[in-house]
Amino acid sequence: MLRRCWIFLLLLSCSFAFADGKSKPKVPAKVNRGDQLPVTTSSPLARTDFEAAMQNFEQYRLNESLQFLRAATKSDPKFAQAFIMIAKISKDPTEQAEARQQATQLAAAASPGEQLLIRWLAGVQEDNYLPAIAAMNDVLAEYPRDSRLAFLAGDWLTLQERYQQAAVVLEHALKILPDYPAVLNDLGYTYAFDGDFEKAFAAMDRYVALVPNEPNPHDSYGEILRMDGKFEAALEQYRISVRMDPNFGSQVGIADTLALMGKEQDAREEYERAIVFAGSQGDKVQYELQSAMTWIREGNHKQAEKALALVAKHAHAAGLARPEAEAYRVAAMYEPDIRLATKDLQAGLYALQEPHEISVTDRNEEQARILRIQATRMAEVADIDSASKAVSQLEAMTGKSRSQVIQLCYHGAVGASLVAQGKYAEAIPHLQEDSTDPLSMRLLWRAYSSTGAAADAQTVAVKLAALNVPTAEQALVVPQFRASVVSQARRP
Repeated sequence: MLRRCWIFLLLLSCSFAFADGKSKPKVPAKVNRGDQLPVTTSSPLARTDFEAAMQNFEQYRLNESLQFLRAATKSDPKFAQAFIMIAKISKDPTEQAEARQQATQLAAAASPGEQLLIRWLAGVQEDNYLPAIAAMNDVLAEYPRDSRLAFLAGDWLTLQERYQQAAVVLEHALKILPDYPAVLNDLGYTYAFDGDFEKAFAAMDRYVALVPNEPNPHDSYGEILRMDGKFEAALEQYRISVRMDPNFGSQVGIADTLALMGKEQDAREEYERAIVFAGSQGDKVQYELQSAMTWIREGNHKQAEKALALVAKHAHAAGLARPEAEAYRVAAMYEPDIRLATKDLQAGLYALQEPHEISVTDRNEEQARILRIQATRMAEVADIDSASKAVSQLEAMTGKSRSQVIQLCYHGAVGASLVAQGKYAEAIPHLQEDSTDPLSMRLLWRAYSSTGAAADAQTVAVKLAALNVPTAEQALVVPQFRASVVSQARRP
């Protein structure tokens, strides 16, 4: 489970470990803890629970990890490092905010290295990226032989879609500990996202061999096989994971794969099963959103509208502002009537301002995504003034934040506006920055085609047609694009 960046100064000779102590999870740790980050706690039991939490985290058993972390903070209410890991892992916005606040308040009594860790992990949730990245670099430099820290940094970089940087850090971690399962897992993803499936599958083979009785290796293998279009093989891996542990979450992987195969009714049935085993309200709402997108793939506007409205309602009732806003944004992307789409976008922005707990980063990044769709939809109907206003808002946001999401939303919005004006050459550099998003990829293909860059257009077309990710953007763009390409190829 699980682009190019604005600017990123990363110290590469680094790695990380959080704690020693007795292991509780199913997979015992075999990690060299030399030169480790200190763990400041007055309780031996809290230390043991913390290590168990980290081992579960490495196997993507997030619910179990949180249980151990909560136990650790009960044993030691001043355990700053445990609190910041709760903030990182929890999907409950209220728990996340409270834990982040606790960690920040308690940091002064922790070691200097732990203070850097807290500044890093808290900063990226508070849209304070420059000091956060500086703190990450500093703690990595302070503990250059700490393999778990290298994993944590590589994992974060992967989630930030900084795949090449992540691969460098993770490969370094393997030099410290060649058989580190969690690192092999993340490396498989970074290679796959970068298009190198041969290396991705090699990493997955090693990962499965090291921990054959855990569900996550099979779940991850399934996802990477699906990315490469090997759907039946992906289903086989997901089903192995489900047999090992029905509560792990691989049922949604089966559902996502069936949805990408065009088996939407089967997918909806699998999403229903996944919802039953959902580990949190956040997971449940996310699975409902994934299920709603099957109606988009079927072209059933009425059912899609109904399902997305229900997701927004459930998210609102659960106090989950970001998923609520996302449901409205997806509805706006799909809604053919621009007036109704505009209302959906406004509802999404309003959801982000309601008195629900939400991190600064989540609020700002979802706002950027909404503004990007606003600019794109306005450009589609040649309302360049409205599109330009959304672009201007995004530009202002980029001046305040170094979030990768915000930066890419800005470039995607500018590219869409320029393409709508026929300024293809000017649009290309912006769309290249956002060249893994289906909306921008389609526009980039059009811009290349319109400027006579046939080879570049063909390269983008091949990548876009082969994109197998269970997102709304993929559902809206890729199936239609594939059909268009096939139709053109059949013309005499």
